[in-house]
Amino acid sequence: MTDNCTYIIVLNWNGWHDTIACLESVFKSINRQFRVVVCDNDSSDGSLSNIAAWAAGELSAEVPDNQRLKALVGGISRPVEAARITATAVHAGGVIDRGERLILIDNEENLGFAAGNNVGLRYALGQPDMTHCWILNNDTLVDPACLSSMQSRLSREATPAVCGSIIHFFDNPETIQAIGGNCFNKRTGVALQSEGRFRAEHELDDCGLIEEKIDYVSGCSMMVPRSLLERVGLLSEDYFLYYEEIDWFTRANLPFRICIAEDAHIYHREGGSIGSPTWQREKPSLVADFHIFRSKHLFMHKYHPGNLVWCYLSSCLEVGKRIIRGHFGNARVVLSVLFGATSLRQ
Repeated sequence: MTDNCTYIIVLNWNGWHDTIACLESVFKSINRQFRVVVCDNDSSDGSLSNIAAWAAGELSAEVPDNQRLKALVGGISRPVEAARITATAVHAGGVIDRGERLILIDNEENLGFAAGNNVGLRYALGQPDMTHCWILNNDTLVDPACLSSMQSRLSREATPAVCGSIIHFFDNPETIQAIGGNCFNKRTGVALQSEGRFRAEHELDDCGLIEEKIDYVSGCSMMVPRSLLERVGLLSEDYFLYYEEIDWFTRANLPFRICIAEDAHIYHREGGSIGSPTWQREKPSLVADFHIFRSKHLFMHKYHPGNLVWCYLSSCLEVGKRIIRGHFGNARVVLSVLFGATSLRQ
């Protein structure tokens, strides 16, 4: 271990193929002052065993066809020292840490995004060498300079800040998916995509201007200094999926900056584990629709109850859109949320 270490928190659920590819790209990072904590949400596909086999050098990641992405996978030295522990042990504080580069945590149940990541964050907070936590989606690949660029960007801030990165579409790496994060409409409760979405990377906007506009950093790639994590606390476990980072930034209510490392590039499959999210043009999955609308209404009840009428009207409009498109199952799911459903019935 070092005295100045970034802990990279990666959540896995039935996605070990994506996770080991992500890990291969992470372990190619220029900056070696990091440890990776993989939290597994009770996968049924043998994820933890397969990830451990990868660390031992017994499995390799699938190499993408795209030439740009192909360079991010493979060519690392293995075995990678790994330890396997349980969420129960993390909560009890009885973990004996021997400095392994890779920590595999069995969450023992499917906790969702916030609670699942929180297990890893708790583990990291228990390590004296942890200075930053980088929450990173498992369905991503990262450039070798990504970690260093985010750390360097944060070091230039006079006060604590949270750092985002440049997120590209995995299937179209030259196109921007998000620049750092997004804006948020407090009246309707709808997250608004950043200005750079769908732009070619050579048309990348001035990140300094976007930093002043966005309301939160995407949980797909978010680096938080220890000092802020200790002040604000962990992700809210009121949500199973979506709105966790919006809640965190709203709850923080602190005078800290949002910054974007313009040289930190990651490539995101987007919605790989649960199907297409609501904001994509194709038919979203029922799981995605249920959780994004349920989380939206939970958030608005919590922070903006005076705007609930607008929130419900915007959701009703989305129901109408789904009916027009012939997505009747999705319309039924959203309506169930509006009538108070707390679980998805398919």
